Amino acid sequence: MEEISNQLRPTTRLMNLAIDACARANPVQQSLAFEIFEDGATSSGNNGKKGGRLSPNVFTFGSLLASCARNGDISLAVKLLRELEGGSYPDVTPNNVIYSTVISACERSDPPRVDLALELLNNATVALSSSSSNAGGLGVVGFNAAISTMARAAQWQMAVRLLDEMIMHSNSNMESIRHYHGEQKLLLHVLDDTSPSSWADGREGEMIVPKPDDVTFGTVLAACERSGEWEELLRIANAARQNGVALDGIALTSVLHACQQLGLAEVALEYLELMKELGDGEGDESANSNTVDRRTRGRMRKGARQALRGPDGVAYRLAISACARAPHGARWKEGIRLLNEMRDAALKTNSTAEAPDVVAYTAAIAGCSEAGEYTAAMRLIQTMRSEGIMPNVVTFSAVMNACASASAIMARRREEEDRSIELEDVKAPMNRALRLLEAMKSPTSSVRPNIVTYNAAIRACAEGLNLDVAFDLLRQLKEDGLEPTVVTYGSLMTACERVGNIEAASKVFRMVKNHDEEDGIKANEIIYGAAISCCRKAGEPERALLLLRKMISEKLAPNTATFNTVIAALSEAKPSFSSSTAKGSKETTSNTWEKALSVYKVMKSKHAPPGVSPNRQTYNILIRNLATNLQPGYAESLLTSMCDAGFVPDVDLYTLTVRSYERCGNPMRALGLMESMREVGYDFYDIKVLDEAFKNAVKIVNKVGKGFATETGSRRGYSDFCVGEEINLYHDDDDDDNDYQILDSLKY
Repeated sequence: MEEISNQLRPTTRLMNLAIDACARANPVQQSLAFEIFEDGATSSGNNGKKGGRLSPNVFTFGSLLASCARNGDISLAVKLLRELEGGSYPDVTPNNVIYSTVISACERSDPPRVDLALELLNNATVALSSSSSNAGGLGVVGFNAAISTMARAAQWQMAVRLLDEMIMHSNSNMESIRHYHGEQKLLLHVLDDTSPSSWADGREGEMIVPKPDDVTFGTVLAACERSGEWEELLRIANAARQNGVALDGIALTSVLHACQQLGLAEVALEYLELMKELGDGEGDESANSNTVDRRTRGRMRKGARQALRGPDGVAYRLAISACARAPHGARWKEGIRLLNEMRDAALKTNSTAEAPDVVAYTAAIAGCSEAGEYTAAMRLIQTMRSEGIMPNVVTFSAVMNACASASAIMARRREEEDRSIELEDVKAPMNRALRLLEAMKSPTSSVRPNIVTYNAAIRACAEGLNLDVAFDLLRQLKEDGLEPTVVTYGSLMTACERVGNIEAASKVFRMVKNHDEEDGIKANEIIYGAAISCCRKAGEPERALLLLRKMISEKLAPNTATFNTVIAALSEAKPSFSSSTAKGSKETTSNTWEKALSVYKVMKSKHAPPGVSPNRQTYNILIRNLATNLQPGYAESLLTSMCDAGFVPDVDLYTLTVRSYERCGNPMRALGLMESMREVGYDFYDIKVLDEAFKNAVKIVNKVGKGFATETGSRRGYSDFCVGEEINLYHDDDDDDNDYQILDSLKY
């Protein structure tokens, strides 16, 4: 053995192979790697004799740093890099691999060293951009390592910023980078000509920053996904496509996840089609040889995750769920189509793991739920059972919600005077939901209803206009040992609202109050909103206003629809005359139109809850109310406000206001309003009612002349009351208690 040993002389290449083997071992043999380095490169030969000392090269240090990186030993990695930069090994100059490996050590350290990774990234960009031996600069691998460090540290914002800087620099658009980040300092501060780290001789234009590749984009997408930044994730995915970077299956799955969370069915279907194309270019090394080589080595490692060659079960489930979450269930048919496509794809590949499961079916049924397609949901249940897939409690709850939505759609159509719909048609879906609930409660059922199931059943009763059964279900769920939630009470309040039962609504409020004291359940915006709508249906505008005040005092945030409901309740109130008021007088004990205007003013003020502002419905309700109550001056002012807000008033709003002016004896104002209609594209000559009003007004003006404006007596006073002179609905004077006495009580 000694003779053989004497014949073998170690070489730098053999030393490098040994160190590399230590770095790749599992677990990493970092200490052994450095022992080999010390023994081969810095100590004497055999038997203490000098000679045979090995000369380490860049590959030696690359393997040593790899052992540090894989072990997360950032301190030793940086120490070794500083020695190389300081000239301790004159024959070795740090290259892109060296820097990239040290940055990778920042990612694997605990915790990840984002600050150090950025420092190393900037230093490497300067050093390698000026090196003739590193014509390509640091390269995308080093940048990807820095972005991975940010992602692992949950610094998704920094990862996005660095990616944006890479994109904009690759497009030679540094001004866009500075504009995009505003006053923020660039992460790649060496690119900023105001930075002290810029080129000493002003050669900042020669900085080399690589274009982001699929790994760059994939890492940032994964960081956004983990942080739930769905809109940003979709923006990054779109940027990848704009820059000609093809995303891999894992990245596309992240995009589908974002679409599912946001209910973007169209976008989900688009990216699912891109996923189907993954297998088409598999093995095409001419397109991107570097990426293919890198992936090939990774896929060859034992246990490495294989590349997706098309949509898998996860992708299909996400896409189906995205269709289910589309607004108003508009894409429920697409969800069922994808479910069938998923089944066909699994049959072709003979992969039962990728076949539709209970999650996929439940997602498709949820789409039917939003659309009110309860018969389609029932058919999917039958298909599930025929395929040996057992529905779970979530599946059955989704079916009940489909029944509830169907009843709601029927009831809405019936309210719109669709004479073909009978009350029994409204109740039919509800009855299906109740039968399903009874089947779940039977002794032979393997799936027992939970609180979500009961909530869905109560909602079905609410939409099916069956208040008594809704309250009975509350009793049943308590008997089953379940506790009502805020959703339960919200559905009960909706049941009260649908039939306009004020007493029942008060009962629900008392129940919530009792739970508030015991379990901390508080009435939320949904409960209050339904109660306010109930007051409107019951003709109780003052109660609706009181609930709005209470809602605001409890720091809840009523939305625009809730404000509109209160305005509508006040506008629909019948005038009540006091006993002291002469018969035929226009003065009432309570001018509800003034209160409606006060609520409107709160919506326009700084006290409005976030996101609340008057919409088209707000203006429509108020203008009709004011014109009907002979307040054309206020109505006209609101017509102007409506236009300023970007809404073009319907012609009938002008017609009502013109007629109101006529009834108040103010034809000149009516003429002025008709002339102003031209500004929004209306020609009153083409509108019969307004044309006749115009002709009548002209006759009156020609007959009376200028004396019209100097009328006296009771007619003058009544006219002024109707016109509302010196109207100003634009100011935001929150202290004007004389004109708006209830404003302070409505401050948010």
